[in-house]
Amino acid sequence: MDPGSNQALSIADTVSILFVVLLAYGVAEGIFVHLRRHAARLPEYRMMGVGLGATALAFGVVFLLVGPFNSTIVALWGSRFARWGAGTSPMGWLYGLVVYEGAYWLMHWMGHKVRLLWCIHSPHHAPESMNMFVGFNHSFLESVFYLPLTLGLPCALLGVHPLVFAGISLLDVVWGNLLHISDRVVLRRYGVLERVLQTPSYHRVHHGQNIRYVDTNYNSITLLWDYLLGTLQPLDDDEPVIYGITRDVDTSSFWDVHFGDFVALWRDVRSAPTWRAKLDYLLKPPGWSPNGELDTAAALKQRLHAETDVR
Repeated sequence: MDPGSNQALSIADTVSILFVVLLAYGVAEGIFVHLRRHAARLPEYRMMGVGLGATALAFGVVFLLVGPFNSTIVALWGSRFARWGAGTSPMGWLYGLVVYEGAYWLMHWMGHKVRLLWCIHSPHHAPESMNMFVGFNHSFLESVFYLPLTLGLPCALLGVHPLVFAGISLLDVVWGNLLHISDRVVLRRYGVLERVLQTPSYHRVHHGQNIRYVDTNYNSITLLWDYLLGTLQPLDDDEPVIYGITRDVDTSSFWDVHFGDFVALWRDVRSAPTWRAKLDYLLKPPGWSPNGELDTAAALKQRLHAETDVR
C-alpha cells in the first residue's frame, strides 16, 4: 500500500474519532436544550439513539463478514480502476472538492427524487426538530452501503486521490454534522460564510417540509452545485421552517421512522395496476402515482408558484 493510502486510512481513523467527539457534543446539546430551553423532544432523541445503535450494529456485522467497509475504503479500492489521477497538489485538492461536492449533490438529489432511495434517506428527515442527533439519524442502509457506493466510488473513478477524498470526508464529518446544530442553541447567520458555504440556516431549509423549501440545498460543504444547478434556497425569515416529512409519521417510533416509507411503498407497488406502474413507483419521485394526481415536490412547487402569480 502506498504512503498516500496509509495517510488516507489514518484520516479515516481520525474521522471515527471526530464522530465520537461530535456525538458527545450532541449529548451535551440535548441535555442543554432539555434543561435550559425546555424544548427537547425526548421521544425523538430515544428513537434517534436506537437508530444510531442499529447503524453501529450493521457496521459491526459488515466488519466481521467482509472487513472494513466505508467511503474511504471504497475510494481506495476504486482508485485502482481510475484512468487518471488528480494527485495531491493544491489543484488536486481543489479538483477533489469540486468532484466530491458534485458527487454528494447527485447522491443526495437521488435520495430525494427516487422513491426507493427516499425510503432509505427519509429517516434523516423525519424528526420534527433540529439538533445534532438529527445529523446522526440515518438509516443503516444509507450509512453502511449507499454512501460508500455513491460517494467514495464515483470520486475515485473520477481521479480524486484517496488521501484527498479522506481529507475532504474529514471536513464533511465536522462541517456537515455541525449544520444540524440546534436552532435552540444557534439562531444567527454566519455572515460572509453564507455566500460560499452551506450553513445551519441553509440546512434547516433543506429539512423543511414547506413546499417552497423541499428538495433544495443538497450540498454539504459549499453552495457550488446548488447554485449551478438551481437548487439553492436561502432561509426566508418570514417563513419559519416546519421540520419533518409530509407523511404522517410517529417520530418516537424507530420502526415507523426507519421502515414506514418502505411499508407505504410496498402497498403502492402491490396495488399498482401494471408492471410498468410498479417499476415507476420504485424509480419515480415520492408523490408520483399512475392516476395522474401528481403530488411530487416539483408539482407542488408549480402549483404554489401559479397561485402566487395569480395573487
